[in-house]
Amino acid sequence: MISIFSHSLGKSEIDIVIEDKEILDQNQLIILDKNINRRISGEPLSYITNNKKFYNEDFFINNKVLVPRFETEELIDFFIKLFNKEKSSSKRILDIGTGSGVISLILEKKIPSLDIYAIEKSKEAFEVAKINMKNKESKIKLTLEDIKNSKINNIDFVVSNPPYIKSDIIKKLSKEVKSEPIIALDGGENGIEVIEDIFIWEKNINKNKASIIFIEIDESIMKNVRELTRKFYPNKKINFLKDLNNNIRFLSILD
Repeated sequence: MISIFSHSLGKSEIDIVIEDKEILDQNQLIILDKNINRRISGEPLSYITNNKKFYNEDFFINNKVLVPRFETEELIDFFIKLFNKEKSSSKRILDIGTGSGVISLILEKKIPSLDIYAIEKSKEAFEVAKINMKNKESKIKLTLEDIKNSKINNIDFVVSNPPYIKSDIIKKLSKEVKSEPIIALDGGENGIEVIEDIFIWEKNINKNKASIIFIEIDESIMKNVRELTRKFYPNKKINFLKDLNNNIRFLSILD
């Protein structure tokens, strides 16, 4: 609630806490009431404040992108561990469905040697990523395109937090989650539609060059993901990793 007051009144959260006799004018009351009602209706706080703290950094967020979650911070941590363990001289990485751009931007900071490419098929999400990359003075190569049509190749590493919720589950989600863009949630009938698109691109365009593929998933689609992955990568190491809540959350494919 403090964040809503801070955003609505244009004051820092510290000022909101210590100023116990603040007198609001009519315009401030209207803005505050509107934002409180937005939150009560289930709209994510980050859409109201246009800000999300992720990996201890602030990012611009609006309702055209997913709200970055802690599990995606774990995705980054896992990838960094895999990268350091591999000790490879390779450096070209592709972030597929970058959304707000947070994965690419944190990886750029944590592993400066990486040559980072990011693609996003949603024009609205692409614009959000552009804002964050400009704010962070990033050198990431951002492209507006769908992985199904991408011709980018010679990629050594792939990371992605794709849409992976089964289509028939979408309507059962909480109001807050359903406030997020459907394009970033809906993984098709079996939840693996975009993941399969990634594998097809990696086989046909990237020629199976990626030595690390790391994808965020949901436990409910693990069986479908395993079957799909074995089909495309019968000779690679396939692992499913748990998040801090002890749920299957990540797929890793390694040489």
